[in-house]
Amino acid sequence: MFPSDEMKRRAVHKVDVSDAVKQFDIKVTVVVDVLIGPSGEVVCMKTPAGHPILQAQLEKALNSWTFKPAQAGDRPIAYRGLLEFALCNISCGEEGINMSLLK
Repeated sequence: MFPSDEMKRRAVHKVDVSDAVKQFDIKVTVVVDVLIGPSGEVVCMKTPAGHPILQAQLEKALNSWTFKPAQAGDRPIAYRGLLEFALCNISCGEEGINMSLLK
């Protein structure tokens, strides 16, 4: 299981949420548990909680991500990781507005 920072470094192709999602008045941290296949594709994911519309849009974007494959010896293997995103468009404090999955 790779932690969020490592998973973000392992991502070789990222897709952001839609412009419509970036207009939501929210402040939320979303944690997504992802299973990555041997070739680096997202096989499945689980978002334990969240607004259904936001959850669907996050999953849509993340399904397009690809990751560096993991190896066991000389063969590629599937692996799990967590992705954590702090999305904020209202009362963000010093951190400032961030409605992107790409950071």
